[in-house]
Amino acid sequence: MKNIINKIPPVYQQPIRFIYYSLPDKIRYGRDFRDFYNFLDKSQYWDKSKLQEYQIHKIKEIIQHAYNTVPYYYKLFNEYGIKPNAIQDFDDYKKIPYLTKEIIQNNLKELVSNNYKNNNKNLLYVTTGGSTGIPTGFYIDKKFELIREWAFVTHIWKRVGYDINKVNKCVILRGNIPFNGLYEYKNRELILSSYKLTEENMINYINLINKFNPDFIQAYPSSIYILSNYINENKIIINCKNLKCILCASENLYEFQRKEIENAFNVKVFSFYGHTEHACIGGECEYSNYYHLQSEYGYTELINENGQEVTEEDEIGEIVATGFNNYVVPFIRYKTMDLAVNTNKTCTCGRNYKLIKKVEGRLQELLITFTGRYISMTAINMHSNIFDNVQQFQFYQDTPGVCIFNIVKKPNYTEKDEKIIYRELKKKLGDDMQLIIKYVDNIPRTKSGKYRFLIQKLDIKYGDR
Repeated sequence: MKNIINKIPPVYQQPIRFIYYSLPDKIRYGRDFRDFYNFLDKSQYWDKSKLQEYQIHKIKEIIQHAYNTVPYYYKLFNEYGIKPNAIQDFDDYKKIPYLTKEIIQNNLKELVSNNYKNNNKNLLYVTTGGSTGIPTGFYIDKKFELIREWAFVTHIWKRVGYDINKVNKCVILRGNIPFNGLYEYKNRELILSSYKLTEENMINYINLINKFNPDFIQAYPSSIYILSNYINENKIIINCKNLKCILCASENLYEFQRKEIENAFNVKVFSFYGHTEHACIGGECEYSNYYHLQSEYGYTELINENGQEVTEEDEIGEIVATGFNNYVVPFIRYKTMDLAVNTNKTCTCGRNYKLIKKVEGRLQELLITFTGRYISMTAINMHSNIFDNVQQFQFYQDTPGVCIFNIVKKPNYTEKDEKIIYRELKKKLGDDMQLIIKYVDNIPRTKSGKYRFLIQKLDIKYGDR
């Protein structure tokens, strides 16, 4: 549809674009989107054996494709004596070596399927955020994969009322740059800049949100948290009768953020996990905050620091995943560098997906003590009145065992606040971590407009200890 619009004389493009972007998703994204969305409607309640049968089928399919058309995998499988037609179950599949970011960075040309090398009009080059160093770049089929991706995302959002049959009005506060720099109306969307969350602008944002009366707010957790904190502190009433949910993604959602946001907007905060590599996706549901990892999207393992699969309740492992939708650059047993907490429980929603309790964040979102102990940002509960006189804060580490805590003070901040904050943080950090409090004028955002609670300069690898 977009390609057709681009061929129309420019004078007619704007009104046609307005009509196009005002269509419900069901019509806007076409038959392939509808067909796959309808498939997910059925598959979400399959029993465990049928889901596993589907996963084995997709694993065989992507592995055979990789062996036949991807030079890197052809060489790898031959080197390790792996025969695609001999892979019959998950144990066979787990003999395949891991794919890492470094391998992708050093072998991208060999990782592109030969099927696409002479037919690249639909290829899109994308990169990861680079929070762990050099961004990792690769290719996807924008026509096929992005439509499927949106089908998965909107189907997950269906659990909190997102309806593809109607136009859902959304406020966007997640790294987009509005046309005039501060905000922009784009048909069914109100786009707010996450780069300009000053006190003056937040007043404007709140008025704009109330006037727009959205069905949903899509936001980075860090951005909507700052706005929510301002709303709660100033006892501002959000008057959005249509607002169903706050949709958070692209960052780890901490419990103190969830509480602050729900208190401000008086609706549920819904989080889902995904990444640019599109190897794994999972969302919460109507009944729990567990992430339900979509079996139709890929196959996911949690691997501990010894390379063994996690099996115990509350055990932490790195997410290792194989995606079923990228045939341009297949991600097979890809080490995401994201850590998650395992659970063996089932959910009352009736879906038989693999569950994880929470995503601890990336490896670079851990502090490391001088004894080699990891400290997760999740473990440092920031939902406390000790920060009442703190405008913003951020952890910084470039030396093992030394943590700098940067603070932007509010006018009422005193020496007493510093002593209390130091005491309470030291309880969390322990004796093997030196804590240094520094005061700064502002906390910078990333290039994508995110606010990071930890800047980790150490190159942490899982299993370093």
